[in-house]
Amino acid sequence: MTVDEFWDWSLARYSDQPTRDYLLTLQAELDLVVLEALFAMWLGSRHREWGEGAADRLGKATQRWLEAVVSPLRETRVRWRSDPTLQTAREHLLTLEVQAERHLAELIWDAVMGSSDVTTDVVYRPEIATAELMTVNVGRIPLFRDGEYVSERTQMVVLLDQAT
Repeated sequence: MTVDEFWDWSLARYSDQPTRDYLLTLQAELDLVVLEALFAMWLGSRHREWGEGAADRLGKATQRWLEAVVSPLRETRVRWRSDPTLQTAREHLLTLEVQAERHLAELIWDAVMGSSDVTTDVVYRPEIATAELMTVNVGRIPLFRDGEYVSERTQMVVLLDQAT
């Protein structure tokens, strides 16, 4: 397993229009970090279950990059949507945003898979169905802990499991 495999899997799932639309809705409404959710799902698709410690490390490792780079790029690009004279500039921002997201994938990978705790925090579970592992893993993201947004989690798992 490599960060490139995770990135390629994420791009393939994100290219599915209904999946992308739903993830973007959750991003807008719940402040979901789409790539973090995709990582949790990807682990499940590889029959890996992660613990809350790994999910917490991921959040700590990505927060500053999200706040300083990814979110400002996205917010500016979205704000410029209504101005047709900024179309070329928006396309440049989108390119930068994708590059920033790719770096985010590396931060996620390093925080979870590069950790000395990876052997105890990411466990191979071939006996558990992919959809079940996806559900467990996404439930460990702080946004979804404490039973929050169960229907949204379920819909996300259904969409991504079908696309796997």
